[in-house]
Amino acid sequence: MHMKYCFVVPHYNHHQAFAKFLPVLASLSIPCIVIDDGSEANSVESVQASIEALNVSAEQSVDIHFLKHASNRGKGAAVFTGAYYARTLGFTHIIQIDADGQHDINDVATFIEYSESRPEAIVSGKPYFDETAPKMRVYGRRVTDLWVALETLSFQIKDGLCGFRIYPLSQVEKILDKYHVGVRMDFDTEMLVKAVWADVPLHFMPTKVIYPEDGVSHFHYRRDNFILISLHARLILGMLAHSPILIMRRLKSIF
Repeated sequence: MHMKYCFVVPHYNHHQAFAKFLPVLASLSIPCIVIDDGSEANSVESVQASIEALNVSAEQSVDIHFLKHASNRGKGAAVFTGAYYARTLGFTHIIQIDADGQHDINDVATFIEYSESRPEAIVSGKPYFDETAPKMRVYGRRVTDLWVALETLSFQIKDGLCGFRIYPLSQVEKILDKYHVGVRMDFDTEMLVKAVWADVPLHFMPTKVIYPEDGVSHFHYRRDNFILISLHARLILGMLAHSPILIMRRLKSIF
């Protein structure tokens, strides 16, 4: 199987951090699709200027594609837009990475190396944190880990929230053909849970995640907490429907 990889970078009002991160990302010489998810006009202009400046300063043209949603539709919607566009360009795998530079691009090569050996697997980061990580986020991940274990009747998902992943596009299509997947704060977790339901192989790799001091959070307390509560409620109900298959797979793996 001939594999072609590109970055898919969802962006929403992270232009200051993205301007610093983009040259580092471009240094890997991997094509990049940036999807702006309805940012403010000045943020969009800043991102476009950063891309143009990079092309001017680079010794050779940098393969960066810029797409834009007319309104804010959610991180998942941006990733799906990037995935569909990547497919039209002939890519087989997308590397999802955040625009604010919190993910360690030094791990990209390791992710790709594993993906090339298991092209059908979703490769996801399993974060470890330094002192910059807010304690509430660290504890929140542990709660999510408990929920996804219940929702999959397994410990296959080592981290349900990390946004640094490689998706085989054929597997994205398989999941979306079978299931609804939320497009906002529910996206990252729901993709992995439904990958388990669809019997898509997962692999987790340790990666450092930092939280910049000037980082911008887009978490809306009421809206996003409601989305997360609704997510786990429907995943628990879905688990009950899938439990016979999940239990049979579990027993088969043991025996």
